[in-house]
This record gives sequence, structure tokens and C-alpha cells, in this order.
Amino acid sequence: MVLAVLMLFSQQAVGKDVVDTLVMNRIYNYRKSVGGSLEGMTTLAYLKYRLRTDRRNKLLFFVPHLHVLARSDDKDHLYEIFSQFVFHEDGTHEMEQIAQSSSFTRRRRSLLNNVQSYLLPRIYNEMLYSDHLLSPFNRRNSRFYRYEVHNTIGNQLQITFKPQAANTQTVRGQAIVDKHTGRVISCTLMGEYDMVSFELRLQMGEQGLYSLIPLESHLKSKFTFLGNKIRGIHEAKFQIPIDLPRPNGVEDHWNIMEQYRPDSLEEEEKMLYFKRDSVIQSRTKNDTVRIRKKNFAKDVLWGIFGENLLQRIKGNFDNDKGYYRLSPILNPLYVGYSERRGFTYRFTLRGGYVFSPNSEIRTRIKLGYSFKLKQFQINVPITFYFDKNHNGYLEAGWRSGEHQTNSTIIDKLRTGQNDTIDWKKMNLDYFRHTKQHLTVHYDFTPYFGIEAGYLFNRWKSVDGKHFDTFNKPKVYQSTSLMCEFRIRPLGYQGPIISVNYERTAKKLSKKGMNYEKWEYDCSYLYRMPLMRSLSLRAGAGYYSTQTEDAYFLDFNNFRDDNIPGGWIDEWSGEFELLHRNWYNSSKYYVRLNATYESPLILLSWVPLVGNIVEKERFYFSALRLSALSNYMEVGYGFTNRLCSVGIFTSFKRFRYEALGFKFGFELFNKW
Repeated sequence: MVLAVLMLFSQQAVGKDVVDTLVMNRIYNYRKSVGGSLEGMTTLAYLKYRLRTDRRNKLLFFVPHLHVLARSDDKDHLYEIFSQFVFHEDGTHEMEQIAQSSSFTRRRRSLLNNVQSYLLPRIYNEMLYSDHLLSPFNRRNSRFYRYEVHNTIGNQLQITFKPQAANTQTVRGQAIVDKHTGRVISCTLMGEYDMVSFELRLQMGEQGLYSLIPLESHLKSKFTFLGNKIRGIHEAKFQIPIDLPRPNGVEDHWNIMEQYRPDSLEEEEKMLYFKRDSVIQSRTKNDTVRIRKKNFAKDVLWGIFGENLLQRIKGNFDNDKGYYRLSPILNPLYVGYSERRGFTYRFTLRGGYVFSPNSEIRTRIKLGYSFKLKQFQINVPITFYFDKNHNGYLEAGWRSGEHQTNSTIIDKLRTGQNDTIDWKKMNLDYFRHTKQHLTVHYDFTPYFGIEAGYLFNRWKSVDGKHFDTFNKPKVYQSTSLMCEFRIRPLGYQGPIISVNYERTAKKLSKKGMNYEKWEYDCSYLYRMPLMRSLSLRAGAGYYSTQTEDAYFLDFNNFRDDNIPGGWIDEWSGEFELLHRNWYNSSKYYVRLNATYESPLILLSWVPLVGNIVEKERFYFSALRLSALSNYMEVGYGFTNRLCSVGIFTSFKRFRYEALGFKFGFELFNKW
């Protein structure tokens, strides 16, 4: 009797496992069963945002897109958008606004732009969004989740899921699924990412490719930051079957939005518009001197100085053909720290103009200051693409502020001089380096390209008055010609092999500053599923010819960058603890750098701590110079919504040398 009961329970347990496996496999395979491609598919959508400021303080001025809430006297705001979405198969989409309306009494505003994308996840992809949040409905992510399948009415099953370990890259929730096809009918996703906690309810489409995107989205969000708390209710309806004439430009008017709004507003929402119209009418009727002064202080002074100093500045012009992006000029969130450079401050300016689909001009100006090195650096590249289809471009660049050392010059100055001179106080071995270049690049095929141009280098002594005392030149310069071949064995998605040759143009350079240089480099960024990547770089360079008066050594692929960016920009493929003087002291170098990145390695599985870790990295670097052999660095780093942190250890000849840290703010970098 007991044996029969045990067998019955065993059969039921096995049966449940079989059902669970079959249902989950149908969900995982649903995208493939639909077939086709989302590339270029369009839909009309209505989006509505209702924001309420529960708590706020002056720190809200530093948050992108939200500084208007720090100034506003109102706690509730409403924002409506009617748009057309264009989808791409890679999980991204484009949004074109057709009409919009808001309860703001002044300039048109958009708030929490980063939250807009939460309304349109791709639930069957690896990532719910283009580069974050592991989807529980993709087979590759199944090891990160625990699932339970429950029977419901008819042909529908309820599935609950929660992460194996709490992490900011995972979600929890439930879904109603068609047990025969695996189509997700509706689902609820809850999580926290980039300082926004959210609860998203989705009603998915019903047929074909439209079943892969939501029909309706309802999102509750909460943003908290150092005493500030803002809650939002966001609603979106996609696949709206209306055909109305489009207004000229994006109008900001109640009557225009009335034509596109699929449902009526709630009474509280109507009151927000009524209050807005009342304030505008009051300002028009009472346009006194007192009010004009108040508006001047708030709008003009803050608009010109406050927003431009503390907020990101961006905009488009000439029908969106041109654009500009400027990071905040005075913002503590752009401060970083490393053992070698100390505290650094940086900001960037990006801009460009599109002449045609095949031609464009762009720039990314980087500026930074190192408080430890007391150096201000600037890097200004301007690139004109004359044939984007073949990666054909002409680039002019200027870089200045970097300090290089050279002990050979001071050794020559000492010859025949009085031994009583205190050479250490003169600081004669530091020179400010300025570099200009003009190059042209063209890829004849996806597998082969060539680049050629000229380079101008200028070194000026930091303490030039002492050179005048000894009647010696304090400025040294050279002009050289270069040619580089780039080989891509697997095309643009594979490794890049480059061979660079550079030689002094004797007729354009000062006498004695002659050299010949070769550099070889191979780099490969291998992207793997689940947001993992392996970055590899190996290279070598040497001076095959260098005259006695060619004092300065300057390699293109092995140099110190004192304007570090964030986790994405410069936190890979560098030597973090190597002293800056080593970069210009050897006639040759051999380097190797490797970085492995994944969202779930070590800290991600630690309770509480793992809940805020977004990505982790392991670093390994090796270097050999003429006077420095068997130099290695190993490191570990992680990034989260607040900052990026790295710890590095260096070894010389396999013996421990130093331990160092690197730190940088990452707040709102994705906003």
C-alpha cells in the first residue's frame, strides 16, 4: 500500500516536470515559430506620463531631465505624446513624435526620458531592452531564474518567475501564457535598474509579428536620489488604427492632442491642464515690471547659466541634420580618481552634421584636468566622412597638455657646467607635448583598408627660463609622414590587425630630429550572449632609426591618456599602475591586454551587494620595455548605478610591486 502511494506521487511529480518543460520550451521557441523580421515595421502609439514629486531638494538640479521639477512650484505634472515607432530586429527602435502636450506652463519639457523605453520591451530577446535586463522568456537566461507553472482556466497557464540571485539585471513577476503555442498573453515584470524601481504590466499583441510587441503597457516607477522621491504612472497604447493628418511640427496644444488621444483624460488630469491655462492667462493679463523681473531671473539667468553649467546640453538643427551634445561643465558627477592620475575632471562636446546618407562631419572634443599632475588636456578631432559606405574619411586632430619627460637633454646640459648647480629644482626634464595630425582613411573592402597622412609634434619645456640661461633651445618639433594598413580577416565584426609606418619628413623638420618607427597592433572585441564580452589586444612597436637629437619617443598605440572616460570608454585595455614616465623611455614595447566582462560573476551572487552590481570585469595586462621586463597587472572591477570601482595589482619580474584603485561616477550616464 505504501509503495503504491509513493509510485502515484512519483508519477504526478514526473508529469508536472514534463508539463513545465514543454510549456517553457514553447515560450522559448515562440519567436522562432512566428518567423519573419521586425526590421522596418511601424506602429502608432499614444504615451501618457503622470509624475508626482513627493520629496525634493537642491540636489535634483544635478539630475538630467529633472531639474525643471526642482524649480517648479507644482508637484504633479502630465505629459502626453503621440508618436510613430519604427522597429529593428536587433531590439532597438526609433520614435518620431507627431504631437505632444504637457501641463508645464513654460517651455515644452520631457521628463525621465530613460523610462520611456521601459514601455516597449522585447520579451523574447535575450535582453528586455537593447543592453540591459535579462529576459525570463529567453532560453539562454533560464539558468538565472526559477519558474513555477500553475494551471488556470481553459488553454491558459500562469507562470511565476524569480531570479536565482537578486540582481539589478534580473526581474521577477508572472505571466499568462497560451499553453499550446507558448505565446505570452500578458505579464507583469518588476525590478530595479539605474536608480528606477518599476512594475510593468503588459498586454501583448495577438497575431504574427505584432504579438512580439506590447499592445498596452502600464508602468509604475519610483526614482529616489539623496532625499528626492519622484513617482510616475506611465501608460502606452500601441498598434493604434487611426489615420489622421499630421500637424506641421510637433504641436504643444490641447486641441491637437484631443484628436489623437484614444481615451478621455481623468478629472485630475484635466485639472492639471486647467491650472496650466489659468497660469498662462494670468501672466498675460498681469505683465507687470515685477513679474518681468522675476521671469528674467528664473528663465533667462537660469536658462543661460544654470542649465548650461549643471545640465547636459543637447539639441538638433536644420531638420535634425545637425546635432550637438555637451556634458555638464560644473557637475561633481564627472569627477574620477585613479592611483596614477589622482582626481580628474572631464567633460566632452560632441557635434555633427549629416550632408547625405553617405557623407557626414562629426567631432568629439574631450577636455580634462588632473589635480595631481596639475595638467589640463584637450583632444580635438574633426572627422569628415566623404564615403561612409567604405569608411572613407578625412580627419584633422589636435591634442595638447600632455607632459612628457626626457632625461637626455638635462644630461647634455650638465656637461661642462658647475657642480654646485641644483638641477633638481630646475624641472628641466618635463616638456608639454602638442600633437597635430591630418590623415585620410579608406576601406577598399570590409577586409582591407589604408590610412595615410602627416603628423606634427611639438615639445616645449615646462620650465623654459632655465634653457634661456644656458642658451639652449626650449622648443623641439618634428614633422613626419605615416602610412597604416588595416586588415580584418572576418570583416568589420572580427579582429583588426594594423601595421603602422612613420618616418620624419626631413625637409619639414628641424635638423637632427629624424626617426623611423614601426607599430603592429591586433585588437578584438568578442561579444558573447548574456551581455558578456572578451576584449583582447596585443601589439608591439619600435624605432628602427633614431638620430642622436631625436630625443622624444612617442608611440601611437602605447601612450598615457590623462582624460579617462567612464566604464564603457576607457576602463579596458590600459595599464592603470604604470608610471607615466615609462611611456616615453623605451625604443620599443611589447604589450598584451585582456578583459573579461559579465553581469554575473562574483559580487552579483552576494546577498544585498549583488542587487546593485550591474557588470563585473577581470583584467590582465603584460608589458615589456627595454628597461622594464616582465611587468604585469591584474585587476577586478565592477560598476553599478552610482559608480565604477576597480582594484589593480602590479608585478615586476613576477614580484609584487604596488596596489591601486580606480573610481569614477556613473550616475545618470545612461539617461
